[in-house]
This record gives sequence, C-alpha cells and structure tokens, in this order.
Amino acid sequence: MKQIIPLLIMILASVQAVAQNNESEPTRKGFVIGLSAGAGYLSIEGDAAPAVYEDGKFSWPNLKIGWMIRSNTAVLLSLPGMAYESEGVDRSFDAIVPSIQHWVLPKWWINGGIGLGLDTVAFYENDHDQDSLNLGTAFMISSGYEIYRKGKFTIDLQGTIQAGRMHTNDTHYDAGMVFAGVGFNFY
Repeated sequence: MKQIIPLLIMILASVQAVAQNNESEPTRKGFVIGLSAGAGYLSIEGDAAPAVYEDGKFSWPNLKIGWMIRSNTAVLLSLPGMAYESEGVDRSFDAIVPSIQHWVLPKWWINGGIGLGLDTVAFYENDHDQDSLNLGTAFMISSGYEIYRKGKFTIDLQGTIQAGRMHTNDTHYDAGMVFAGVGFNFY
C-alpha cells in the first residue's frame, strides 16, 4: 500500500498535465535550483546490507541544481535520497545523478539520469562505529507538475523513483526508494 500512494500521485499529476496542454509555455532560462520535501518508501535488501529495511519515512532535502539549455530542457545535478535507521544509527541512501529535465508540456516535466549511489551514516550522526561508506550505481527518474508560478519561482508536486546497487568488499546489496513531495524551484 505504501508503494501505491506515491505512484498514484505521479499518475494523477501526469494526467492533469496532459489535460492542461493548451497553455502557453513559460520563459525559463539560466541557472536552476530546486529543493523538495515529502515522504516515501525505502527498501534495502541483500546479504551485505547494513540491515534489511522496509519502511516509509519523511525525506528532505532533495536537491537539484543546473542550467537551462533551452526554454524546456535543463541539465541538472540531482541529489535524491532518504534516511533510514540501522542498529540505532541513522543512515542515508542517497545519489549524485547527472540528469536531464524536460518539460513535456508547459507545466509537466520529467527528469532522469544515472549516477553514483551512496549509503552512509547520516551527516548529523555522531556514531563513528558505523562510519562505512558504500558506493555503487544508481538511477533516478522523476516527474512533476507545477501548481504555482510567480516570476522565476515555482512550486510543484513531484514523484521520484531511485534505485541502486551498493558494493561492499566482494558482494553487494540493492536499495530502492519511491518518493512523493513538494518542490520549490527557481528558474
């Protein structure tokens, strides 16, 4: 059930975007920065995982930063992720993903890319016994619908799917996240 809610939000945003296809395209240019917050579901499993974990949780900040190369296309560095608890210590499944964001319609965008996955102790933790940093490959795909625009500022509803394979010594484990949230962006 927890996996269905973010997926439904993504589908509803997409359907509404298609219904609004007759609007004129807003002017976007130059530097882009966006920050999002919301909730999601994270699953980590495999023999080498710090812990088998499946739970929903609040997540923020997810960040994206980049440059508009056309009025409907941006090249971004996206930083999605979500924290989880393992053996009493907060850890974080994150990614650094070069991505392309394209507005299919004036208010509806899609974003995707492949990059570096990270699983490490959360930045605010003081427990150095679990200081392991696990790296791997991650991919991210997201979609959003702008619900408010004022000049260069927008607010959007968005959904993100992130998955990765983290490597430890001679083995690996898999992690996946589904996230739904609200984004605050400057174009």
